[in-house]
Amino acid sequence: MAFCKFSTENKQANEVLVDSVFFTDYMPHAPESCTKVYLYGLTKCSNPDSNLNSIEDFVQVLNLSKEDIKSAFLYWEEKGLVKVLNIEPIEIRYLPVKRNSYFLKLYKKDEFSEFNRTIQEILDGRMITPHEYNEYYLTMKSMHIDESAMLMIAKYCANSKGNNVGYNYILTVAKNWAYDGVHTAKDVELKLNELETLTSEVKDILTALKSKRSPSFEDKELFQKWTKQYGYDLSTLVQIAKRVKRGGMDKMSSLVDTYYGLKLLSITEIEDYENDKDSLYSLAKIVCQSLGLYYENLDPIVNTYIIKWKQMGYSEEAIKLIADICFKKFIRNFDGMNEIVSKYFANGLISIDAINEYITGTLSTDKKIKNILANLGLARNVTSWDRDFYHTWTYSWGFGDELIDYATSLSAGKSQPMTYINKILSNWKEQNISTLEDAKKVKPIDVVLSNNDTQSQHKSHFMTHSFSQEELDAIFDNIDEVRFI
Repeated sequence: MAFCKFSTENKQANEVLVDSVFFTDYMPHAPESCTKVYLYGLTKCSNPDSNLNSIEDFVQVLNLSKEDIKSAFLYWEEKGLVKVLNIEPIEIRYLPVKRNSYFLKLYKKDEFSEFNRTIQEILDGRMITPHEYNEYYLTMKSMHIDESAMLMIAKYCANSKGNNVGYNYILTVAKNWAYDGVHTAKDVELKLNELETLTSEVKDILTALKSKRSPSFEDKELFQKWTKQYGYDLSTLVQIAKRVKRGGMDKMSSLVDTYYGLKLLSITEIEDYENDKDSLYSLAKIVCQSLGLYYENLDPIVNTYIIKWKQMGYSEEAIKLIADICFKKFIRNFDGMNEIVSKYFANGLISIDAINEYITGTLSTDKKIKNILANLGLARNVTSWDRDFYHTWTYSWGFGDELIDYATSLSAGKSQPMTYINKILSNWKEQNISTLEDAKKVKPIDVVLSNNDTQSQHKSHFMTHSFSQEELDAIFDNIDEVRFI
């Protein structure tokens, strides 16, 4: 369900309009991230595709967290531009922009006097503006943060960044902690104690990065993500840090994200990947050549396909074999090859021997089906439909070649003879006929599905005979009558 929509009084069609009042009265006072969220959400209000109108889409496109996006919409709700109908799952309604509607929310004169005095003492490196005060008030009210907690957060930020730290930084910390359940002074104290215990562990990582600086708030937040969200232990992170030659924590963060995306969670897996990287890229190049493709940058191929296939248990030779099979089947792209690999994997075909045995069996089956088609007078190639039929006749229903050959002889010259074979064998299955002698005693029954039958009845009949929905739609789009004679 699309979570950003226009309210009923603010419907738009085929265009995105931004009221000039937004630019003059709202945007100059808004945090950059909030402006990005508002404008991007505005474009999505006219987009009927709910797959592209989701908070996950906002996260990917805007490079913001879900918490940042929710916080931005709460900000605009305070300003009267949106209505937050629901937080989880989030649902937003955009409201009309009313001229002269922007104003600082009014509070009682002495409501925050002590807070104002204290936070100015904390941030004595600069003067706090009325707008900044108002942002603190709104955040405390909307995120249910106590004044004492906000002051402790501001002091922590000032100690980390200096007493002229920007208010956006303070508010970001406050909101992130609030989403983690930090609302009171006691909560902040526990949070600070937790961060303090991380100092020595983060120092170990910085030492491995050959950095002599003290751990920052951002360093500790990254460490918590790596350990709590990703599941890495300290020893693995230290070993990853030792691999970083330059770039510090930023480079390491990118590296950890890459390893996590590749599902490389232990140092052994990571070392195997790094040591095997040259062969992975060599294999990717060979597969590209086999498929008739060329990529200047093989990183996406290695990270998206090659590593995945190796993790599934396929050897280099097996992957090369599947690439050759795909080329012969006119499959000339990695998505198509990935479908073949997934199909083989689902059937337990991982080794070269298993794949070759499957191919040999398929060729043998195709040869039998080809003979059936020849006996029916059909001069065409074997299709997936034919294979599905034959699999049903032999594997699901248990008929041998003798009965299938006899059914074929009865179907020669009929309209849609493969379908006729299917109907004969289906009738035999219903009657528990398993020998040629019993089959010869049964007189074939003509079945006519007339134009008066509904299309749904036709489809219902066919659904028992291994047709896919797409195949059914193709059949009934092109014929008016189906006969089993």
